[in-house]
Amino acid sequence: MSRLSARPRRILQAVTGLVVTTVLLLGCQAVVYVHNPDALWQIVSQSCVPSDAAGKGPGKCAKVSPEGYVLLKDIRGKGQYLLMPSARVAGMESPALSQPGSPDYFLDAWKNRDFVSRALDVHVPDALMSLAINSAKGRSQNQLHIHIDCISQAMRDALSGYDDTVPGTWVDARLNNHFYRLTRVAPATAADVHPYERVLEQARAQGQAIGDHSIFMATAPGGFFVVDGYYQARGPNANPGSSEELQDHTCKDVGK
Repeated sequence: MSRLSARPRRILQAVTGLVVTTVLLLGCQAVVYVHNPDALWQIVSQSCVPSDAAGKGPGKCAKVSPEGYVLLKDIRGKGQYLLMPSARVAGMESPALSQPGSPDYFLDAWKNRDFVSRALDVHVPDALMSLAINSAKGRSQNQLHIHIDCISQAMRDALSGYDDTVPGTWVDARLNNHFYRLTRVAPATAADVHPYERVLEQARAQGQAIGDHSIFMATAPGGFFVVDGYYQARGPNANPGSSEELQDHTCKDVGK
């Protein structure tokens, strides 16, 4: 094979470098799009709400409620849904959540848990159902969203170890090998739980920012567990601030 002269070789190298650079830039743009922290809000504000207002249905959402929230099928998991406010609410740190008369989005999410069963085409018993919201440091999206999905039987068994927790008291809990705080609300219906207010009270008592907390909710004897995950990067009390980790997006134990 003959060798290229110096000039053609330099031209080829320059063209090759331009192609590689272009591909890398396009790749970066794709990554930025995939990890767009406002993607959920754009779906809510640009598709679901305006489509519903125009009488054309919920757009990309499964439901737009006149009570101020939407339901969206998550791209992860066969059954997982997200409940989000129709208005702009960033997340756990939003002052709007602690205002008198603010919506109880956890109650709204629990009322819509049957959407998971419909997606799976099998009934999910309440014992294997859960709600979760991640902290500001443990989330990827800047629109408040509550994950509605299953838990595994192993997680159900782990929670059962705290069935005797005295209602209203908070205890340390080790779940998914991370440190959590947990309380049992009983006797109670979902309307009595108010998870956000309970965790907010704990955060204020400890002098912590509520935005650094995540919340997980699941049934308990006579009521519900509220699980508080405070973000800590390392140490014996390490927690990722993503209580979504306690859910099972495969719903592998449902229907067994």
